[in-house]
Amino acid sequence: NVLTSSDHQLGALLSTDPRVDLVSFTGSTATGRRVMASAAETLKRVFLELGGKSAFIALDDEKLAEACGFAAFSGIVHAGQGCALTTRVLLPRSRYDEGVDLLAATLSSLGAGDPTDPGTVCGPVISARQRDRVEGFLTRAKDAGATFATGGRRADRDKGFFLEPTLVVGVGNDAEIAREEVFGPVLVALPYDDDADAVRIANDSPYGLSGAVYGADLQRAQGIAEQLRTGTVGINGGLWYGADVPFGGFKQSGIGREMGVAGFEEYTEITSYAVPAGS
Repeated sequence: NVLTSSDHQLGALLSTDPRVDLVSFTGSTATGRRVMASAAETLKRVFLELGGKSAFIALDDEKLAEACGFAAFSGIVHAGQGCALTTRVLLPRSRYDEGVDLLAATLSSLGAGDPTDPGTVCGPVISARQRDRVEGFLTRAKDAGATFATGGRRADRDKGFFLEPTLVVGVGNDAEIAREEVFGPVLVALPYDDDADAVRIANDSPYGLSGAVYGADLQRAQGIAEQLRTGTVGINGGLWYGADVPFGGFKQSGIGREMGVAGFEEYTEITSYAVPAGS
């Protein structure tokens, strides 16, 4: 059954009713905390697939341009309204300006377009309320000293809640725009010194849902990916999403996994039976 509600009372009832054995929730981390707290009253199991602020690590080699193009494209699909999208782009400090130019050029060329057009990558955000929320993040980032290498404004369209694909620069990983899930077409470019520093910055987040590493040396990229505390990692454009691949996050990105064998096991309980020997 699909039960809809105009408020949160239905969900609240499911998370507290003792007849419900398990609650599976997909949504914001803030709401996930409330679901978990409510479910604790009856000690019911919870599966939570929550927010993310995933990092895309572009390595300092001949594939930097390719990496930046892929990072720009993959970070703003669905207008950035995806929990697992890589919205923090980590660039080698020695080539930071080059990487920013590459990202900005790709984002600008993609723009924000009609979602019914098959060629559109970035459409509108879901509502005026969400558009205003994203703009609030951008205003606060600018007030804190950030600049926009591209975007930062509403897209010039007759109707719909469109925002230009935006690249934020001039902030550190401790800035709000780099730590909180914006859920809009907004990327943040952060510099790193070496591979260890890139891993440190990527893991320095309350979230751990997804991530990406892109570079010419596959073995090096895999070695970095293995150090990321996140549920999924795409290497050189590898697509981890599939019905047989467990999906879920570390830390405040959630509890448990969906899809794959692990996803089925979330909905099972183990019972052990014993009978006397020789029966």
